[in-house]
Amino acid sequence: MGRPLKIAKAQAVLTVTNTTATTNIVTVSQTLSTLGIIAGMPFVPSITTGTNLIAATTYYILKITGASTFTVSATPLNANPTSTPVTLTTGTTASALSVGVVDAYFNNPNGPQWPATNANTYSVVGGNTAIFGKQVLANVAIGVNGTGTLYTVSTSSTKVGGLGTSFSTIGAASVIQYIPANGVPTTLGYVSSNAQPNIEISNATATGNFLTTVGNAQTLTANLPVILDTDIGGLTAGTTYFVKTIANAAAFSVSTTPGGANVGLTNENAESFATQDVITLASNATAAITAGSAFIYATPEAGFIVRQKGKTKYLVTGTTSGLTGAVYTANVANAALTPNTMSIRATNAASGVQFVSSVNDHSSELFPATIAPGSLVTGTVYTIYSAGTTDWTAVGAMASMTGITFAATGTGSGTGLAVLANVNPDVISSFNTAAVANAANGQPNPIVTIASA
Repeated sequence: MGRPLKIAKAQAVLTVTNTTATTNIVTVSQTLSTLGIIAGMPFVPSITTGTNLIAATTYYILKITGASTFTVSATPLNANPTSTPVTLTTGTTASALSVGVVDAYFNNPNGPQWPATNANTYSVVGGNTAIFGKQVLANVAIGVNGTGTLYTVSTSSTKVGGLGTSFSTIGAASVIQYIPANGVPTTLGYVSSNAQPNIEISNATATGNFLTTVGNAQTLTANLPVILDTDIGGLTAGTTYFVKTIANAAAFSVSTTPGGANVGLTNENAESFATQDVITLASNATAAITAGSAFIYATPEAGFIVRQKGKTKYLVTGTTSGLTGAVYTANVANAALTPNTMSIRATNAASGVQFVSSVNDHSSELFPATIAPGSLVTGTVYTIYSAGTTDWTAVGAMASMTGITFAATGTGSGTGLAVLANVNPDVISSFNTAAVANAANGQPNPIVTIASA
């Protein structure tokens, strides 16, 4: 078992607003002293800005020249005795600077601690998502206990009603679950929109037991709760009723239970307002019909790992909501996350999301160097990283499958990739798209390349 995976952190992530050629000064939008930024700290630009700073290159803060300005050294300050600044050009293109990144290279304590190319480098699980460089990011859906209770019309409807709720706080793309008697949350679906129709009523009619409306009654949903703000026609303000029949845009009736008989009304001309709290799901609710159930909801968002609490359990903070919660990894697309789950993805500015099913404590490299067929060395032990078009059996493997370890008998050819067997890539189960864990070619730990920034 290897050492625990570490979390990537940085002293700060600064935003460049300007560089000046005449003074070689970098200006950022933050106040340096507030963030504890001092001379000598290393930083890495996220993009080449045209200012003569090169992306993914480590520089050092040479001298703090103002509240938000500094000059740059190309080397550590002890290697720059003349305090020569990097020559800059004038530019205004924004670039993020990751300053004072720590644990980016979690190395074997018995080996050299630097540089990044150290063969004993350990993996990094995650960290602040603004950091540029090799790290694993997460999308997370942190569950929030809902206020009030839920009602559904049917499993073939997209409408969900609430009583004592405030669906306005549940945004589009949020997932919503109700909690049945067995206490196991059951997913109703993903929110498309929310609404709270507030329909003005002008009178109650005993004939047909209809409420006549000034507003459009057809914006209400049958069989979902409705609350009146004023007594009218024998109905009591604040009492829970259910919309029974919507005759047309100007009339509807109510019942005391979903689908129950019309409540008998008396004739009365009076003003009242009927309000429903309703969300519309992106597709029909697939769970059983529920009435008066507690619920939880969550909105998938970008996040970063605060602490690893197990092989698949993490403490994660959402960068939009600011919520922090214990969540579990899920090998699903971000839009399919349910409350208290997350999908781990690797940074790569040029390609799409890659999902990690589970991460173990290990001593392998998360971003191992790959070897293409044609460059294999006879007698060296490799693990197949991606099969490609290579006939791996022709160079010593027992099969052409990801995860097979073999001693090379030739140099090989084709489009596949191998890694040195001692990087132990099979301790990470990762997936390029949502997939069933442990199902790729029957291997216990199917491997897919996790790209790096």
